[in-house]
Amino acid sequence: MNSGIFGLEEVLRDLELTSEEIDNAMDEISKEIATEILEGAIQNVNGPKIGKVKKGPKIKSISFYKQPYPVGVRTGNLKRSLKIKSMGRAKHKVFADMNIANYACHVHDGTTVMRPRPFLDDAVDELMDSNKYLDIAGKIIDDILNE
Repeated sequence: MNSGIFGLEEVLRDLELTSEEIDNAMDEISKEIATEILEGAIQNVNGPKIGKVKKGPKIKSISFYKQPYPVGVRTGNLKRSLKIKSMGRAKHKVFADMNIANYACHVHDGTTVMRPRPFLDDAVDELMDSNKYLDIAGKIIDDILNE
């Protein structure tokens, strides 16, 4: 008489597949949410077109409270610097590449003469407030369950 559990190998194989599917779903959810944050950040740096800087003896500065938000566009480097990077399984980072726009942190965090215009933080807050991340996760999970 065999006292083993019948079908244990099949159950373990199914659990392995389920674990792999969950990992893939988490990675896809993370990537989709990071993409939404990136799109929101791009909208936040897609402000009014600012003309060329006039060179001359007078230096005109924009008042602390009149600085545009969404952030004004002169060259488009700030928008081009926004990127997504995979940081491992189910982890993605949205950031401004400092090699393209080395002033991104000054725009985001502000300085003593420039108010902060947190384009990345606002994109995250907007996504969290809209609960769109729940819709994204629900859709991806439904797609996996319905396969």
